[in-house]
Amino acid sequence: PLVLDAKGNEQILDMASAPGSKTTQISAMMNNTGHIIANELDKIRCERLKFNLNNQGATNVEVINGYGEKLGEKYLETFDRVLLDTPCSGEGRFIAEIAGTYRNWSLKTVKELSKIQRKLIKSGYNALKPGGIMVYSTCTLNLEEDILKWALENLNLKIMDIDLNIKNAIPGDKLGTNLGLEKAIKILPNKETEGFFIAKLRKI
Repeated sequence: PLVLDAKGNEQILDMASAPGSKTTQISAMMNNTGHIIANELDKIRCERLKFNLNNQGATNVEVINGYGEKLGEKYLETFDRVLLDTPCSGEGRFIAEIAGTYRNWSLKTVKELSKIQRKLIKSGYNALKPGGIMVYSTCTLNLEEDILKWALENLNLKIMDIDLNIKNAIPGDKLGTNLGLEKAIKILPNKETEGFFIAKLRKI
C-alpha cells in the first residue's frame, strides 16, 4: 500500500485481498473516499476479509469473490491503481527450523504459480486506466516466479523508481537487460522482516 500510494477519490483494485490488512491500509490512506474493489477467490477467506473490513470501518470497499484472471475483462480500463500481491510459493517466509513453512514447496508448484501470475498481471494491466499505476508484489524470491521481465516485454508497462528506505533491501534483478529491472526491490529475509519482492509500474 505504501508503494501504491492511493489518493482520495480514486478507483482502486486489490486483486488478492484477504485477509484484508492491505485493503484496510489503502482505505485509511484514502480517508474512506473513492472506491476500492477487493477481490478474493477463496470463499472462506472472502468472509474473513469482509469481517476485517467491517471491523476497521473501511466503508469505501466493495468485496467480490472471483478469479483475478477475469477482472481485466470485467473492468476494462476502470482503475487508477491496481495492487497485485500475487499468490506465490512463499519462499520469503521459509524458516529453516520449521519444516511446515516449506514442506509443500516443489518446482512443479513454482512453475504452475508462474503461469497463474502471468495471467493475473495481464488481467490487472487490462483493468488499469492508461497512465495508471500497478504495484506487483510477492513474498517469494526465485527467478522462475519473477515475471517482471515477461510483463515489461509483453505489456505496455514502464517500471518506476520506488522511494522507500527499507533495511535489507537490494535492487531487483538486472538479468542483462535494459528494462530497468533494478528499479524493483528485493527485501532479504532477516530477523526483522520476511523476504519480499516489489515493483511499481505505469501503464503507458
